[in-house]
Amino acid sequence: MKIVGHEINGIIFDLDGTLFDSCGLWHQIDVDFFAKRGLLLPDDYAKSIAHLGLTKAATYTKTRFNLPESEEEIINEWNEAAIEMYANHVNLKPYAKEYLEYLKRNGIKLAIATANSSDYYMPCLIRNNIEHYFDTIWDVSKFKGSKESPEIYIKAAKELGVEIKSCAVFEDIPTALKTAKNAGFITVAVDDASQKEYIEEKKNNSHLFIQSFNELL
Repeated sequence: MKIVGHEINGIIFDLDGTLFDSCGLWHQIDVDFFAKRGLLLPDDYAKSIAHLGLTKAATYTKTRFNLPESEEEIINEWNEAAIEMYANHVNLKPYAKEYLEYLKRNGIKLAIATANSSDYYMPCLIRNNIEHYFDTIWDVSKFKGSKESPEIYIKAAKELGVEIKSCAVFEDIPTALKTAKNAGFITVAVDDASQKEYIEEKKNNSHLFIQSFNELL
């Protein structure tokens, strides 16, 4: 299979904002979190923490806003809101499932690389009946770093048994796209309604920009 002229044997997918239509709901969690403390959600906050795992995001939030809560307390608050959200409300982006089915029919090996926790995403994968499509999943339980480093993609590709040059990474965050592209992966930027201001930055850091998975079917 080819993507923008490159032969592809494996694909690594991000979840939030890429396969999951979840960024708007995360935005509401952030709004509620700051409102509870009498603060407004900064415009740059979502982008600043998007590529971080929960622990680093909690440390960043506590430090930047000088919060009295511990990192553990911040994470617990996020957990309570997010677990309910993913279990009951998060859906797939249009044509995402159809595209995964298409890839598997064509023998493409698939992985997930997410800064999320399985407590969040697994109920959503199961509810949407797509968990069986993936050959490996890399999340915060396997990888403690952030997507400012390509290590999570390199390890996922290795576990899939595909070379970096024949492996695509689908992401919605400019930082993650830049990381993967610089490491030699074919990068596909996925549009998201919550990130319209980053479209040009996404295009600059990817080989292909899509608004819908239907474009690839």
